[in-house]
Amino acid sequence: MISETLMQKLNVQGLCDDSRRVKPNDLFFAMPGAEGFAVNAVASGAVAVVSEAVAPAELTSKWIQVADVKVARQESARIFYKDPFARLNAHAVTGTNGKTTSAFLMDAMLTAAGHKVALLGTIKNKIGDKSVPATLTTPGLLDLYAFAAKAVDAGCTDLVMEASSHSLDQGRMAGVLYKSALFSNLTQDHLDYHKTMDAYFEAKKLLFTRYLASDGVAVVNIDDAYGKKLYDSLAGIGADRRVAVSRLGVVGATVKPEGTIENTEDGLKLRLPAISVDVFETPLCGDFNVDNVMLVLSWAKAIGIAEPAMRKALSEVRVPGRFEKVWNKNGRHVIVDYAHTPDALERVLTTARSLCRGKLSCVFGCGGDRDKTKRPIMGAIAERLSDKAWLTSDNPRTENPTDIINDVRAGMKTDKFSVVEKREEAIAKACAELKDGDWLVIAGKGHEDYQIVGKTKHHFDDREEAVKAMENV
Repeated sequence: MISETLMQKLNVQGLCDDSRRVKPNDLFFAMPGAEGFAVNAVASGAVAVVSEAVAPAELTSKWIQVADVKVARQESARIFYKDPFARLNAHAVTGTNGKTTSAFLMDAMLTAAGHKVALLGTIKNKIGDKSVPATLTTPGLLDLYAFAAKAVDAGCTDLVMEASSHSLDQGRMAGVLYKSALFSNLTQDHLDYHKTMDAYFEAKKLLFTRYLASDGVAVVNIDDAYGKKLYDSLAGIGADRRVAVSRLGVVGATVKPEGTIENTEDGLKLRLPAISVDVFETPLCGDFNVDNVMLVLSWAKAIGIAEPAMRKALSEVRVPGRFEKVWNKNGRHVIVDYAHTPDALERVLTTARSLCRGKLSCVFGCGGDRDKTKRPIMGAIAERLSDKAWLTSDNPRTENPTDIINDVRAGMKTDKFSVVEKREEAIAKACAELKDGDWLVIAGKGHEDYQIVGKTKHHFDDREEAVKAMENV
């Protein structure tokens, strides 16, 4: 095993498991099957290679053979970065939809309560008030430990992060024990990776069975069938550490609303007697945001955040690309949302339909090189809930955009759609047709400011395109 003494002897200045990113004096971890990249790592300045394989003759002097390279990598990260998670209160939220909004709310509530917070998520990574763009929902293990160390050095007391199913399945959070874990929902997505919904669920469940601290709190949305299954499976951790949240008032829920939930384009008003005698208000709107708000308020109550901090965060939080109103003038409304799964698209369109006085249209596409089975499902949802759908490109990646659109069309039975392959043209045409009282939802990319065509990222922002189109109408 790698020790602090050995790292000092080698003068290790960094840790790396990607040969393309190796810097001089890095300790390189060659994952099983990737031992061939060790030569490149050493050529780039790695002081040594850690691997389960036997050393090749030309690298004997720079080779450290271990029984399990993933264990060695995690322990090395803990030592090199001075055990940052022992000095941070880490909180994670997982689920198919709602992770980003929930994480933003958690960050806002902790900050309002006087904590200095680091945030890792889909939209951005943040330490205190300094933000950088995010590249992965959950970073690799070494990047995670490096980020946590920077957060500690900056004086952060808490880390809030989104936990993706990929990261949980791949062990990217090895060695981390979370003070709290939240589950939003589980609906179809990532089946190109997990293959089945049950496997997808088991990956999400790991946050609670492997990574939750012995005194950690689990907050679960039990309106979701998988959430109820998860909550029931956690009976052994004790009632004081399990919180069941239900917008629908499911029997056994710890937190549920009382009376009517007011849901307008100006936001939400709801009463949660388990948390406060007074009504909560927020500019966030939609049933899906009721779920997010209830989940995070329940979490805040469970970890002891004061009510004034909850209310301050609710009133101020804004989440880019999540039911974001980019145009609201002359009775015409344009919403941009990240919805890229069947459930998310249905929730967003259902909310827009409930608020729309005129006609509702939708611009969307599906990502290339990703789960193809959801495409016709999303086509059927858009057809059912909107008056007109504009089928276009999302991030086609290496797939032919026409093939992707045809997969979407396979789920549609009427002609309530137009095909405009270029996304900017689809947005412009959809905007041009809006009349007073009409709503347009542009779904799939949300906060993203790029489009991936082939293997190249091009600048593209749905919000910019929508504003430009509406100003020209």
